[in-house]
Amino acid sequence: MSKAQTVRCIQRLRLRSRAITNVYSGLLTLLCASVQQPDTARVDTLAPVSVTVTRTTLPLARLPFAVAVVNKRDLAGRPTWGLDEALAGVPGVLAANRYNFSLDQRLSIRGFGARSAFAVRGIKILLDGIPQTLPDGQGQLTHVELGAADRIEVLRGSASALYGNASGGVISIWTDTHVPERSSGEVRVVAGTFDRGLNRTWTKWQGTGRFPVGRGGGVTLNLSRLSYEGERNHSAADLRALSGRLRLPLGAVWSLTALADIGDQPRADNPGALNLTELGRNRDTVPPLNLATHAGKDVLQGQGGVTLRGTLASGDEATVTLFGIARDLENPQTFAYIRLNRTAYGSRAVFTRHGGRVTAGLDVQRQRDDRTNFGNASGRPDTVRSLDQLERVTEIGPFVQTVLDVAPRVTVTAGVRYDRVSFAVSDRLVGDSTADVKYRNDSGDRVMAAFSGSLGATLRASEAVTMYASAGTSFETPTTTELANRPDTAGGFNRDLSPQRAWTYEVGLRGSWGTGWEIALYQADVRDALVSFEIPASPGRRFFRNAGSARYRGVELSAGTAIVRGLEGRVTWTYSDFRYRRYAFTAGGTTYVLDGRRLPGIPQQALRLALRARPAAWRGVWGEVETQYTSRYAVDDTLSRQTSPWWVTNLRAGWEGRRVAPFVALQNVFNRKYVASVVVNAAAGRYYEPAPGRNLYVGFSYLYR
Repeated sequence: MSKAQTVRCIQRLRLRSRAITNVYSGLLTLLCASVQQPDTARVDTLAPVSVTVTRTTLPLARLPFAVAVVNKRDLAGRPTWGLDEALAGVPGVLAANRYNFSLDQRLSIRGFGARSAFAVRGIKILLDGIPQTLPDGQGQLTHVELGAADRIEVLRGSASALYGNASGGVISIWTDTHVPERSSGEVRVVAGTFDRGLNRTWTKWQGTGRFPVGRGGGVTLNLSRLSYEGERNHSAADLRALSGRLRLPLGAVWSLTALADIGDQPRADNPGALNLTELGRNRDTVPPLNLATHAGKDVLQGQGGVTLRGTLASGDEATVTLFGIARDLENPQTFAYIRLNRTAYGSRAVFTRHGGRVTAGLDVQRQRDDRTNFGNASGRPDTVRSLDQLERVTEIGPFVQTVLDVAPRVTVTAGVRYDRVSFAVSDRLVGDSTADVKYRNDSGDRVMAAFSGSLGATLRASEAVTMYASAGTSFETPTTTELANRPDTAGGFNRDLSPQRAWTYEVGLRGSWGTGWEIALYQADVRDALVSFEIPASPGRRFFRNAGSARYRGVELSAGTAIVRGLEGRVTWTYSDFRYRRYAFTAGGTTYVLDGRRLPGIPQQALRLALRARPAAWRGVWGEVETQYTSRYAVDDTLSRQTSPWWVTNLRAGWEGRRVAPFVALQNVFNRKYVASVVVNAAAGRYYEPAPGRNLYVGFSYLYR
């Protein structure tokens, strides 16, 4: 290849940052020259993997992004409570289990989403292609049943060019999509205990049925219930889920998929976080205020959706999806009794040409929140309202993405999207005769808009190795809850809160030797980072402000191999260096300058080692040992207080017969006393959410046809 050809190859991929341009130059000069070299090496590789998280079906080898795929087999012998079980082996992902079902797990990808005090922020969640993330960027997992998942795809890094608001990463969950030829199903029962006296126990059962419908169609039904009495006091929960999937062919071109999901949580107690003294004295205790206010939630959430998909004679594909979500929440908190009635609906239209080379589409979502805050009188609303308002959010996002093979082994991917997110609030407390004081009119509206883009390239150095580099932007608006939680406790929206924006640059390698491996290095420059905090006057209530700028840098490694026949090993390591570049604020008459300080809530290092044995001679018997390590990390912006580092080891074993599959697991084998999650910048020092000690569960699955 001539020097002029090499320069032209590099110029196609020039990025905004000079640093990334230099990375591309070195990478592509080497790789473009290697394109002409024949591949003479012979290696044993895995079958090619295709993913859909990029809004079109493409082989993983052509994607300039860090993407991981978790299969149903990886969840064998798990309790299937939440996503932390599935994502523990994905580098760059923090899935902190609070062991508190009144709050969702604290999920973050490369630091995005780490500020979440409840629900999911900064990450786009999809279930069978339908967004679980609302237009304001808030995601709820009430009706997501992990036990029904067949495959989970995780895209790490800025993806706003594909999905818009709150796309610092994407988690796409797919249930079983195959159409059954005959009726079949599965029953799964699991039971566990947190102590020897069987006073703290939990049970979960799940039933799945698959039935053929007509010619080439099928129905899948899934029903589950979790009854939970945690190790801590005031942590009981009752979770019920029902879902259905209908798939029908409509002639030779079109197919229809309809889905419905219902999640009911009539009880989910909130044991709250502990301060250091409480943590040392009794890890199972509960703050008195949580008990006095009966903190927790009662929530019913439902979702429905229809997708029409067609493959034309030309090979082009068209997909149109309509969906709607409804949520009814009763939420006694330590600072208020909250009632929320939420409805959201939207549509997604995508058209793909030339086998995925060009994809264009339009996302439209609308959200309506009817929010009322009362005083909390021993777990019941009193007669005085502190907040009564109607909040509306509308998001419109057209996008286009192209995938070009510029050389036999080089693929360039580029995308752009524009999002307009409008917020409106109607204050209904003005002039109310039942109010003890007169309130001003806090009605108003806000509009937040942004262009997002991405550019990347891959080079398939051989059949088993792919090298890639990419750059992309993301933006994240405050959610309606974050806007409504004003530090001055007034109604309306916080007008001092701006959206968070980021540029992410990344280079990586991945291959299919062994059971697959990958290495990724990235940097994200974040502006107006959304930071959560509490104030002593309202303990337990989260408020938000913008930091000037922050820089996220990290290294991610994942590798697996067959050590001997029947024994597989896998290692996952994440290094995260997240720091404020420019951040200062004043509180209580004191000015804090945090330039160069580490962001709290994220460990610098996380390591997971796993061994899984399944020799053919054992006739279906399998065993697994898993060890996880997390380094210490800060819990507050302004203090030097940190968690302790911890190691925890889990053992699982089972037998997979033709119809019956029993299993047993011992969690936290060495009874480590560690903190699983924290509440960042909490008031009164209540940062710590402890994990259970040693605990045991047993279960079995029964397959029928």
